[in-house]
Amino acid sequence: MSNIDKSIKLPRAETPELAGVHSSVITSFMKACDNEKLNMHSMLVIKDGKVAAECSWAPFRSEIPHTMFSFSKGITSIAIGFAVSEGLISLEDKVSKYFPSKQKTQKAQEYADSITIRHLITHRSGKKISITNNCEKNDWLDTWLNAPFGEKPGEKFNYTSENIYILSRIISKVSGQTMTEFLTPRLYEPLGMETPYWEKDHNGYDAGGWGAYFTPEDMGKIGLCYLNKGMYNGKQVIPEKWIKLSTTRHIEKIPSIFNKDSGYGYQIFIQSHEMGTFSFNGLYGQFVVVFPKYNAVFVCTAGEPREDTFMKILWNHFPAAFEIGDEPIAPADNDYKEMKSYMDKLASRRPPLAKRKPEMEKIINDRLIKVDIKGTAGILGTGNLFMLSRRSGSINNFKFRFDKDSATVEFQEKNSPLSVIEVGLDGNYRFSTIKLSDLEMEVASYATWISDNKLRLVIMPLPMAQYRVFTLTFSDNGNVKIHSEAKPGFPDLLEFYLMFNGTRPGAVLKKLIGLVSVGASLVLDPNIKGKLQ
Repeated sequence: MSNIDKSIKLPRAETPELAGVHSSVITSFMKACDNEKLNMHSMLVIKDGKVAAECSWAPFRSEIPHTMFSFSKGITSIAIGFAVSEGLISLEDKVSKYFPSKQKTQKAQEYADSITIRHLITHRSGKKISITNNCEKNDWLDTWLNAPFGEKPGEKFNYTSENIYILSRIISKVSGQTMTEFLTPRLYEPLGMETPYWEKDHNGYDAGGWGAYFTPEDMGKIGLCYLNKGMYNGKQVIPEKWIKLSTTRHIEKIPSIFNKDSGYGYQIFIQSHEMGTFSFNGLYGQFVVVFPKYNAVFVCTAGEPREDTFMKILWNHFPAAFEIGDEPIAPADNDYKEMKSYMDKLASRRPPLAKRKPEMEKIINDRLIKVDIKGTAGILGTGNLFMLSRRSGSINNFKFRFDKDSATVEFQEKNSPLSVIEVGLDGNYRFSTIKLSDLEMEVASYATWISDNKLRLVIMPLPMAQYRVFTLTFSDNGNVKIHSEAKPGFPDLLEFYLMFNGTRPGAVLKKLIGLVSVGASLVLDPNIKGKLQ
């Protein structure tokens, strides 16, 4: 049994000013995000070891672990740091030492035998993994081992999540544990964290390059540990040498939407030399940004693909929000009250309210809507669905039961039990717990009638970056057309992918993206035909 108290939270400052942070700048930051209609979920600002400001955008809540996407890579890097410091591995170890492979040509064999752990952790393995790789059907290790080479290992930076999955497998190989088991006594317990959920492959190994779920508070503890050179509460948790190595530029310059002078360490993005910041980054806005010059950490979770827009807002307000010099910031009661008022407004946001349609509700009440099953149709967005080894999706049938202020909705997805959720019809969210594949999650839901025969059903999985909108159109003959759409959707993801790799789409390219997305959306977010029984 561990004697670590996992309920210990980071200390809180009574006001941002007492921690050396300007309330007015925090308010300005939140308003700027909202003015741009950014899909923010949470924010946490730490200064001098104390939480100076924190908020959540309803219906999201900061105590719910959130999907991290590539933020997970930074945690895998920490595991590698422990393994190196304990003499279990060396960065110069050949991957073939742990996972030999037989290639089709002599050149490919030479390349495969030359890949090192250092190549993996800096995304220079030379391997080309297709983004269409089916994580559900394909063995993840075999997929990487048999993938073709795009270039000689060590020559080119090519951001590939599967490289980091191989690091997870190496940790398991040398420790006899999953990476989560390996990290629990070394990282999670010393930081007072609950052991996080991590998505796994078919054989129970942690995904490594994606799939971890952390609360903003836990993200902040990781950032604070990096800020303090691996120290936390007076104890050396992460080896100081690894902190220095992982935040050093091993790739001098990378294509980036974040900053023109971005470099890359060991799964850490390093901003310009002038700014002196570094960050853990995850798709759709999962960020921990460390400001060593200001002894500060910024944390956020989101569902926002326009990360270039977000980063401009971030740099416009941070580090400007932090005090400069030794003089404390003067108390600013009015600024603090305005900030708290705005945070309360964000935390109490409500969904739209629309007039009920009692006649239509009576027609469809408690009747099965039998649907034709489409594989990718389900609650989860493709960002999460396609990375699972055991997918949900293939949503099967709906049933609505209407009440005074809400409705109960039933549906079922593959590899999942029957889901029963409560849906607000009165301009309020309703909260329910469901299980999709191996993921148990709370969802916030509401519905509105947008015409006499058209019902919009919105289901927001609170740990996820994407949410789902179903628009059901009922015909007099009992046919039901269901339009399914993830938000953010495929067009947003495709544009982000191009920008992340250094291509900023102009008007012509954006038009092309739109045309491609129409076809892709028919596959990824298909319309579903149904029939009232």
